[in-house]
Amino acid sequence: MKKNRYIGITMLAATLLAAASCTDYDDYNSVPEDALPAANKTLWENISNDPQLTKFAALASQSKFSEALNSPRFYTVWAPVDAAFDDSEYNRLKASDSATIVKQFMQQHVTEYNYPVSSALDDATIITLNAKHHPFNQASFDGFTYDTVNLPATNGVMHKINGLSEFYYNLYENIDNLKGCDSLKNYIQRYDEFYLDVNASVIGPLVDGKQTYLDSVLKKRNNVIRSIMRADLEDEDSTYAMLVPNDKAWNDAYARISPCYNYIPKMDYMDLLKKTTVASSTNATTAKADKAAEASDELQDSLACRNIVQNLVFSNWHQGNLPLFGDYSAVVPDSAYSTSGRFLTDIQNVLIHTVATNEMSNGITRIIDSLTFRPWQTYNPTIVVTRPVKYVDGRETQTTLKVNKLTTHNIPYENLVGRDSLFSKIPRMLRQYVLPSKSRFFSYVAVDSTDIDGTTGKPEFCFPLENVRSTTYHIYVVTVPAQVEKHDADVKPYYLRFYLSWTDAANKQQYTVLPNGAKSSQEITTDNGESTATVTYVGDPGRVNVLDLGEFTFPACYYGLDAYPSLMMMHTKTYTSSANRKKYDQQMRVAGVYLIPKEYNDYWANKE
Repeated sequence: MKKNRYIGITMLAATLLAAASCTDYDDYNSVPEDALPAANKTLWENISNDPQLTKFAALASQSKFSEALNSPRFYTVWAPVDAAFDDSEYNRLKASDSATIVKQFMQQHVTEYNYPVSSALDDATIITLNAKHHPFNQASFDGFTYDTVNLPATNGVMHKINGLSEFYYNLYENIDNLKGCDSLKNYIQRYDEFYLDVNASVIGPLVDGKQTYLDSVLKKRNNVIRSIMRADLEDEDSTYAMLVPNDKAWNDAYARISPCYNYIPKMDYMDLLKKTTVASSTNATTAKADKAAEASDELQDSLACRNIVQNLVFSNWHQGNLPLFGDYSAVVPDSAYSTSGRFLTDIQNVLIHTVATNEMSNGITRIIDSLTFRPWQTYNPTIVVTRPVKYVDGRETQTTLKVNKLTTHNIPYENLVGRDSLFSKIPRMLRQYVLPSKSRFFSYVAVDSTDIDGTTGKPEFCFPLENVRSTTYHIYVVTVPAQVEKHDADVKPYYLRFYLSWTDAANKQQYTVLPNGAKSSQEITTDNGESTATVTYVGDPGRVNVLDLGEFTFPACYYGLDAYPSLMMMHTKTYTSSANRKKYDQQMRVAGVYLIPKEYNDYWANKE
């Protein structure tokens, strides 16, 4: 058994060592006069006449691999002696079909070229004919000691060993053998495809200008594994830990994820920029949705399955993944990194819900009875909109009214040192978005001041909320005062109102004033003290403000569609007088609009 071979190591490629030099077959056609008589015979002739190798010979003969051992092709063979065979394992192999015997036993003990054993041989890695990796040195092969070494033949060399090299499926091969995990297996197998391996096939003549092959070798690949998991589970040179949800875990995850992708057969959206007042459903524009007419249930099912499998594979190169390989020796952060590029926390829950661990030739599988990753890190992420723009045919189109230009401001963090009070209103949950640690700048978008100074203009922003799921979000808008860029600027308050356009389950356009009946922790005033239709957000003048627009539930999913709901942001004060322009902040500045999934918002509320 090759235990603990996946922790913190990368398997060596077996281009092998100078000590185990590769030699052309021609070097062995001429046998020295004092060589053993066996040197004048093929590998198969020597094996079939060796009283210690009767079981090895029987399996080679049954599977017809004896023909390869009798051919001119040069091989090195590590042949288990009869005493090494367990009766049950031998009987299992004898009862198997020829393809199984060849792949799991014969090719497991044979490689091409010449690999002798000598005192100069250091630790090496052998790649056998079935592409599996084996440690090889002067004392053992795959951990098994030698009975006899360097037995020559006309077409190779043989070492007799005191054990059977155990065959392990790689992670891709193992999918076909999963039991109790039919949901995962059936989903992945649905996307298996066969292709011609031109490098392994034997080229034939050109016929009508097309290449033919005398011997076509077909191999299998899978688009889910390549495109969604982004892992080569068949690569024996890689090392992965793969989470395998059993059917219970799959069904539970599916029930949680699929409601976030509740599509309706047709999706329209309201273009708020066509009117400055409340738009009606007759002002709706038909969305150019991706295959909007196709069955919404199929799209929902496809995305639910995709989100289950997207974060199941982890490479051993990342420190945070080591606990998934069984390495608990080092203090590592509780944050793994999947091959699809997601950081996932709470790895201890994965370990707790592991019901079985199985070794593969290129990693391990963990059978899990629950998929515990947090939804906001996987299928239901935060929606972040930093500019009131949309993209049409790859070009940016500003979604603003009464202004001609938007300007992005990037303020270096060093310019803000000692001015922490500016950001005192930003909760920890939003700091990762508003003040990202990997950036050197605090960024926001603003109306170009030349468009509004000395005028009565009232700029209005319309934020396209793309890729919104059919779920409940807590909506925040972060506004920026003039003091961020000019510390001595006049302190003026904003008086703002927000409207949301969205599509209901019957594809009717709706228009809602926010907050939608939700309580808000921000300072809110009303024109008459009662009507939420005229709610105005003031915030704290001179600070970066987080305006809490409350919770909103979208009944239909927009993910992947051209359609989107829109958030309109506008002033409630007019600037017809110079007195108002001096009293109120006319120039809107916004760091971003953030739709935080309710589960994530509740998680942070419990942490504060």
